[in-house]
Amino acid sequence: MTGMSDPRALLYELACAFAARIELDELSALVVRKCCQVLDAEETSILLLDPERAELFFGYVADPNPENAARLLALRFPADRGIAGTVVRTGRSLRIDDVPSDPRFYAGIDRLTGIKTRALLCSPLRTREGTIGTIQVLNPRHRTSFTDDQLAFLDALAGIIAVAIENARMYGQLKQQFVALQEATRDREQLLAIRRELDVARSIQRSILPRAFPHRPDLELFAEMIPAREIGGDFYDFFSVDDARLGLVVGDVSGKGIPAALFMAVSRTVLRSVAYERLAPGECLRHVNALLCLDNSAELFVSVFYGVLDTRTGELTYSNGGHNPPYVVRRTGEVTRLEGTGGVVLGVLDDVGYEERRVTLGAGDGIFLYTDGVTEAMDGDGTLFSDPRLEALLTTHRHATPEGITRAVVDEVRRYSASVPQSDDITAMALRYNG
Repeated sequence: MTGMSDPRALLYELACAFAARIELDELSALVVRKCCQVLDAEETSILLLDPERAELFFGYVADPNPENAARLLALRFPADRGIAGTVVRTGRSLRIDDVPSDPRFYAGIDRLTGIKTRALLCSPLRTREGTIGTIQVLNPRHRTSFTDDQLAFLDALAGIIAVAIENARMYGQLKQQFVALQEATRDREQLLAIRRELDVARSIQRSILPRAFPHRPDLELFAEMIPAREIGGDFYDFFSVDDARLGLVVGDVSGKGIPAALFMAVSRTVLRSVAYERLAPGECLRHVNALLCLDNSAELFVSVFYGVLDTRTGELTYSNGGHNPPYVVRRTGEVTRLEGTGGVVLGVLDDVGYEERRVTLGAGDGIFLYTDGVTEAMDGDGTLFSDPRLEALLTTHRHATPEGITRAVVDEVRRYSASVPQSDDITAMALRYNG
């Protein structure tokens, strides 16, 4: 992306920071500082919404002038005013090359601080509950305006920041509740309140996964993820690489809890960022792996299957980074596992290559992707669900819709292991190519 030193490296660095700490002040200070560096801008700020007072306020500011920073941090203004107010209200990002001439511009902040705003980028911080604020970048240092690529990067970063802010806020609330619970009695109502908060954390984590599935003449798709705890490390994704090709991703982050969930969110974002450059699957995984290996202080890694389906021909080009090989379910009833590509998990070994293979889907054929929470689920005797049992299930339901196949597998796995606690996340995604 033109004008940025290494945006994907910043995404990875922030992923490690989010996995290693949960304090909101530290995270936000790191974000605004690094954002100025990568976008080569004079100032970055995070504005948060106070819904009770319908006001926006500067939560975090990167301004080299401490007096300006102090004035901004003390400032509040109506949430419907200015460019930031427009972004919060509409939920859409903006790139403005000539800010003073924009009728939405609120000049009062410039008058208060002495800043002269020339150009800006502004992206909404969106969560499952709505827009909670914006991240705003002012005045490129060495050019007259920002670029669309820089705005796309800021949008990707805003998604990560919003999830981190919500998780940090929730962590702070849970911490306060836990301290209060220790100081008081183990009151049942307080325990139930914490349970409700953990349920909300799970909803936030699930909200970053796609929930609207395509039902097109040429293909159908459905997916489901059941975390073992309140939040998990599995993920699935699908997206248009271009007008004719569809990207398919399933991944599994090592570990559990908040660090795994945050690393999952950023791994998904980094992979999407690289995939949108239209790199081949093997080259895409090589780039993502290199970023995840830069400074893996959290010692997390992720297995990933990434395939690109050409919807015109049915050809699927794929690469596998240490993940369970998906199955091809032919319309004839034949169920075969995709050939492996020999790739290792991402985030462990730097400078490794990822090979590719191809398979062609005919009209009526499908592909089933999953994580090891399916085949390694155990019953009360410690017996694995196993690959053969999954293959038999796919054969039985070969004529079902992608939603029918996915739900049949997930339901059977949960029934099989109903007598023991769920030990791993369960994720499944099915696609049928109609030709």
